[in-house]
Amino acid sequence: MIGIVLFRCSFVLLFLGFRATSRNVGTFWHFTDFHVNMSYDIRNNSGSWGQYDQDTSPIVAFTGIELGNDYGYAENKPDFVIWGGGSAPQGATATARDLRESLAFLSLHFRNAFPTDQIPIIPVMGTHDVYPPNKMSPTLHDQDRIKWCTELATNESLWQPWLHDAETKEFIFHKNCYMLFTIPNKKPLIVLGLNSLVWYTNNSLVDERIVDPLNQFQWIMDNLEYAKKNTIKVILAMHVPFGAPENGAKDYRHLKEAYNEILVELIRNYSSVIITTIASHEHIDAFRVILDKKYHPVGTMFLGPAVSPRHIEGIGSNNPRIRQFFYDRDTGVILNYRQFYLNLTQDGPSWKVEYNATGEYNLKNLTATELGKLLDEFTTEDDKDGRWGAYWKHQLGGRPHEKPPKRGDGECPEARSVCRCEQICSIRHLDVKTLNECLKICQSSDTPHLNTIEDLINGKGGNEASNAGTIVGIVIGVLLLAGVLIGIGFILYRRWRN
Repeated sequence: MIGIVLFRCSFVLLFLGFRATSRNVGTFWHFTDFHVNMSYDIRNNSGSWGQYDQDTSPIVAFTGIELGNDYGYAENKPDFVIWGGGSAPQGATATARDLRESLAFLSLHFRNAFPTDQIPIIPVMGTHDVYPPNKMSPTLHDQDRIKWCTELATNESLWQPWLHDAETKEFIFHKNCYMLFTIPNKKPLIVLGLNSLVWYTNNSLVDERIVDPLNQFQWIMDNLEYAKKNTIKVILAMHVPFGAPENGAKDYRHLKEAYNEILVELIRNYSSVIITTIASHEHIDAFRVILDKKYHPVGTMFLGPAVSPRHIEGIGSNNPRIRQFFYDRDTGVILNYRQFYLNLTQDGPSWKVEYNATGEYNLKNLTATELGKLLDEFTTEDDKDGRWGAYWKHQLGGRPHEKPPKRGDGECPEARSVCRCEQICSIRHLDVKTLNECLKICQSSDTPHLNTIEDLINGKGGNEASNAGTIVGIVIGVLLLAGVLIGIGFILYRRWRN
């Protein structure tokens, strides 16, 4: 009981901090990557709560959703909820039946926690919301996709309770699994629920000859243009993010390159109306700062951590987590978020506050400018026990990272290290060209040096590869000049001998 009182007091203090500035503060929740296993195997003393080698147990999924009701809805009714995708278990033996059971289980508890006539829930298509997982055809008239999207939209046990309210002039979810929601604030807010699966690198059905799969880019641009003309703010919600994973940036890209570049350019061009992008899929707690072509921070992306604790090869396991955002309804500015976690190493664990972002990182708000300053500190300061150390700890909800080769103790403590360098590159370079240039710096030395965003804006170093490129160019030029001089000298010597 004391814990609950303190918990509620912490929220009141957080909320009063916003109210003191007379802001019209709204909230929304982000739940993602449940991967709930309805056949969960209880093996040891951790009981039904969870284990790091399995997907989410039903009780963890249920209590996580109820937390949004108990502490969020009762204290400050959310404007909406983003259900970020990744519903079915990840095991190789998962079936189509498992998918439907997981979706139905989660849908039921979302309906119970957040009344459908009061709070819209925005379900986002993820890699494990389709069967077989990761696969969805990008061709316009594919019957398998149309059949599944239609079932999601019309089955009352799945997504129908919310999608019937998302109809616009042309309701297209039945065919394409993407949708638009209008949140009826005093100043309306649009949330675009995207289908990133048709751009996804690991979707074997993706056909890169299709310039605009399912005409989704055109649809996004049309809605952003409408929002711009009518001074409406927009949130993009997607499962698979653009860019690269920070724990594997040099080896992998989330989306096919052509589609990644189109999406990044759209976000740059409409940064004045896009509040942020809410994404998932990586399972870790992370963020991105989107830079324009002159390196100014113009956008953000928040990668929500997973509810599933399952171990990921090369990264580690994580504690289950969910997130509550605070935003200014009048301006659209993301003010803060509060993150909850469930420590599965404890007997009889309970959901607790892990941290609130502005307090943990000493930020005014969560705008691109503020996060850009934080990122510059990550770029230059070792700060193992400070803000970088906090960010590293929160990536996996307090769980240890695996220790990959050539990265010391696996904790990325030094700013001038390959590990930190690759993290920074993936956080601030979302287009392929500048990301690759940045990663070249990381691979050039065991103690690579990156320019800060402020340095790049002020023209120090131009692009990320410019310093290395200049040195290489000078060396090549000197060698060529030396070769020419030696050749001329040899010719003159032969003439002199003759």
